[in-house]
Amino acid sequence: MKVQKDRKMNTVVMGTALLCAIVCFTGAFPGTAGAFLERPDDVIEGSCGDNNTEGKSILIAYDTKHGSTAEVVEKIAEVLCRDGFQVDYMMARNVDNVSAYDAVVVGSPVYNFFWLPGATLFLRKHENVLAEKQIFYFITCTYLKDENDTRERREHAVELYVQPIIDRFGIEPESSGILSGEFEYAELYPYELISMLLAGFEEGDFRNWDKITGWAEEVGTLID
Repeated sequence: MKVQKDRKMNTVVMGTALLCAIVCFTGAFPGTAGAFLERPDDVIEGSCGDNNTEGKSILIAYDTKHGSTAEVVEKIAEVLCRDGFQVDYMMARNVDNVSAYDAVVVGSPVYNFFWLPGATLFLRKHENVLAEKQIFYFITCTYLKDENDTRERREHAVELYVQPIIDRFGIEPESSGILSGEFEYAELYPYELISMLLAGFEEGDFRNWDKITGWAEEVGTLID
């Protein structure tokens, strides 16, 4: 009996070690976030505000993993166009030229504590031009569910997730949007599912559309 119990315990320990190794691997290498690209249906790109001929032009360049951030981008664009701007919004990796825009908004979900590579590669590719423009950053994450949305927690989120981007590229934003996100186990790829289950993440749609609208309106007031 003792031998069987020991074998069972060894199996459990080895299995736990393997799962922990997977979690450590995906967390330690942010590039693994791009191991699987988003599904085509999760991408939202377009333009609005064509009739706002006197309005400034804005580009929203973003990355998304499961489509939640894309829907946030669509809302931000809707608000800015309502307020008189001309807006193009597209996946960051699809942007070839930013010189024609008066302002640029760059956004990403926080994934394994990092921005997705599409957004950071965009900043690297265009950093010289972006340094001469008004720029705004935003992140989506479940760190700021409504019950956790305090000034201290927002400042902490900026420190954790936005300041490293500022330090890395040297581009200071006019404003940083710290926006709650969505997390659903059913949308995950298998390698993500293991990590998230072990980490005990709470699933749900925590996006607050009033706060998203409010930040988009703030962006509009800051554009010269």
